[in-house]
Amino acid sequence: MSKMSELSAMIDNLISCGETLAETGRALKEFYSGTDEAPAKPAKKTKKEDAAPKEEPAKEYSKEEVRGILAKKANEADGRFKADVKAIVQKYGNGGSLTDVDAKDYAALVSEVEGLTDA
Repeated sequence: MSKMSELSAMIDNLISCGETLAETGRALKEFYSGTDEAPAKPAKKTKKEDAAPKEEPAKEYSKEEVRGILAKKANEADGRFKADVKAIVQKYGNGGSLTDVDAKDYAALVSEVEGLTDA
């Protein structure tokens, strides 16, 4: 390949790279322009994103299950957590009773109670 044709190929590659860079810049500007509109082209998913484990939905508890978990935790370590459990229940149910806690808050309540440790 002659020097001139090699130089011409390099210039063509440079022009192509410049066009790609300009296109990317415009896409970034549009994306970060502050509008909440969806991008014109949906992003392509990579195989790694497709293979990523999906989060499991939070477990749904019945009132009886929650009551059992609370009682078990309150009686652990000779009742050391009894006041903590009561305070957490009051936090989720303004009346201080499990009856006052909304069923949709059971998972968060159980999670918080299970987080109590002797540390």
